[in-house]
Amino acid sequence: MEAGMVIGQTTARHLAQLAEVSTAVLFMDIVDSVRLIEADETGVVARWLSFVDELKADLQARTTGRIVKRMGDGLLLEFPSVEDAITTAFHILDRVSLMNTGLAPAAQIQMRMGMHVGKVIRSPERDIFGKQVNLAARLMTLARAGQIVTSADVRDAVTDGVHADFEDLGECYLKNLAHPVRAFLVHPQGTSLQTLPMLVAEDLLPTIAVIPFTPKSRSERQIALGEIIAEDIISALSRSTDLHVISRLSSAGFNFSAHSLKAVGQALSADFVLSGTYVGDDRNVTLNVELADVRSGRVIWSQDLTNKMAMLLGKDGALQSLAYDIHQAIVATEMHRAQSKPMPTLESYSILMGAVALMHRLSRRDFDYAGELLRHLIERVPNAPEPYAWMARWHVLKVQQGWADSVERETKRALDRTQTALRIDPLNVPALVSEGFALTNLKHDLEEALDRYDHALEINPNEPTGRSLRGMLHGFQGKGELAVRDTERAMHLAPLDPNRFFFLAMAAGASMANEDYSRALELTRQSLRLNRMHTSTLRMKAVAEMRLGREEEGRQTASKLLKLQPGLTVDSWKKGSPSARYPVGQHFAQSLKEAGIPEN
Repeated sequence: MEAGMVIGQTTARHLAQLAEVSTAVLFMDIVDSVRLIEADETGVVARWLSFVDELKADLQARTTGRIVKRMGDGLLLEFPSVEDAITTAFHILDRVSLMNTGLAPAAQIQMRMGMHVGKVIRSPERDIFGKQVNLAARLMTLARAGQIVTSADVRDAVTDGVHADFEDLGECYLKNLAHPVRAFLVHPQGTSLQTLPMLVAEDLLPTIAVIPFTPKSRSERQIALGEIIAEDIISALSRSTDLHVISRLSSAGFNFSAHSLKAVGQALSADFVLSGTYVGDDRNVTLNVELADVRSGRVIWSQDLTNKMAMLLGKDGALQSLAYDIHQAIVATEMHRAQSKPMPTLESYSILMGAVALMHRLSRRDFDYAGELLRHLIERVPNAPEPYAWMARWHVLKVQQGWADSVERETKRALDRTQTALRIDPLNVPALVSEGFALTNLKHDLEEALDRYDHALEINPNEPTGRSLRGMLHGFQGKGELAVRDTERAMHLAPLDPNRFFFLAMAAGASMANEDYSRALELTRQSLRLNRMHTSTLRMKAVAEMRLGREEEGRQTASKLLKLQPGLTVDSWKKGSPSARYPVGQHFAQSLKEAGIPEN
């Protein structure tokens, strides 16, 4: 008998043994299980196995459902009705709470669950399969610790006998599903939703504490200076939108003579601690500064600084520059952590900071990995708008760097991401800015893009990215003065931004629209010193050089540009540029041609 006939007969036999049944499916797993097991492998496994045995016995006694199978740190269960499934899910959360009694918060086991009802395929071994089972598993990824997320089918199947409240999460995008799914949080009737807070932006930010600097001379006057130095650094770091900075009053009581790094980190819930010593007088002061990572206990950055007192404490003095270096050290640490550790073990802020930093390196390998990190973060915290907003920017940059196979597909994906973010939070500024970015650069709909930027800046007038992008939009239209006003203001608002090259590039484009080519050239040089891979900046530099009569330099810059973007032509630039239909864009295209960029 031929192999094909044997396989066919075996397949037919299995098909005859499968049964299609309607059932309520419940997936559940341990939240952050990798971290828990790393901290206490034996204890966590023992508690989990004991919990599963008790749950199995309880289900058998009540005959309301069954455990289909164990999957490491998770379970698949099925129930004859959604009422049984919901009641059991509430009972499980109560059991988990009881199991955690007396344990430190970091050692507690927390569960998340996903629930769906529909027809599944059951094997003779009583395993269950099918898209309804997969949907329950996907819904579980929307849940946070202590939460149960259900489909609309579950909500619609509930009778009046179940004391449960449902909170609409809206249309949610789930991995490997082409269309969004309506999802709901379910909790015992009358339970305050505030006990299950959604992730907010601050949860995606690392926290830094700056403790008073220690004088090498213990005079009262010297001690006061240490507090002033710490206060000025706190003030400078607080200008960053990428850090959560502990207030001066909270950190004022700590110094390393009496407290360890671990004690300071735990007391202030800080991920990084900045400390230092100093010596000096009213004229000059020398600082020895250290930034330590609380998790590893290591000093990740240090610097010695000697300066005049007036320059040190001035508004734009040495401490402002020091704050930038501190910020860059944190970004570098999180980027390295994101590259060197498995994603499930990373803190959410490590993933976000690492993704943003790698995305803006603009090397293809780093850029693609940034996309993987952002997709993982979206799965981990699907109710936070910020990862969706950054993912949208990733799609735009993919097109701008010439790496997209289909501009139309990347456009749809970018706008799908921003719409998801805005469904979660209609007033989310990063999402509004990202949508404006996509509308400008991918759809060339400048009117709608301007509406998003204006809306974002009404909510937060000091948002630097939105202001910079709005300035560039004015530049595309040839409104040079408006463009310069917004982009120069944005540079002032983002002194610590790790992607400062972007703000310099936008300001260069604005100066070019304002026909200030000397200023444009200087800004492109500063931008390229921070990121030599930014093709947009190279284009502007080449054009600025041509406009200033530095034709040989312009052609050299164009040659460097073509090495990074070998498929670039003047026609392809016109097709992709929002400014191509305006005089400023037409003149720009002519200068690109003169610099040596092929016309088609």
